[in-house]
Amino acid sequence: MNKKQKSLTNKGFSLVELIIVIAIMAVLIGVLAPQYIKYVESSKVSSDKQLADSVYQAMTTAYIDPAITAGKPNTDLSAQALGTSAATGDFWDSVYKTLGTTDASATNAKLKAAGKADLTWDFNATTQTFTIHGTATQGGAYTIPE
Repeated sequence: MNKKQKSLTNKGFSLVELIIVIAIMAVLIGVLAPQYIKYVESSKVSSDKQLADSVYQAMTTAYIDPAITAGKPNTDLSAQALGTSAATGDFWDSVYKTLGTTDASATNAKLKAAGKADLTWDFNATTQTFTIHGTATQGGAYTIPE
């Protein structure tokens, strides 16, 4: 048999070779998929923490701005939903404008992690500081600032 005849009869992969390749791919997917899913969820939790930090910065900035007078908290508050406690006024308008959203529901809609809960906030009137709280299934609870 010369080279030309041999190449004409051998035109592809055998069934056994294809099954081996598919089995190798299945093992790789079985090993890598759980790690990928865990990585994606942790990135969502990280994104939610970043949003909480942005809310904290926006609230702090609006609070110290002397031009903003309406809607600033002035007593101790705990576990408040975004936009509550004088939800209208310069304060919340400034916070949402800084965040690039229109209201609390639009801000909370940016949360991505599984089992997410809306962000809540506390205000300490003595120290005049805010704390932002959030929860996510994979990341547990987080508080800004820690």
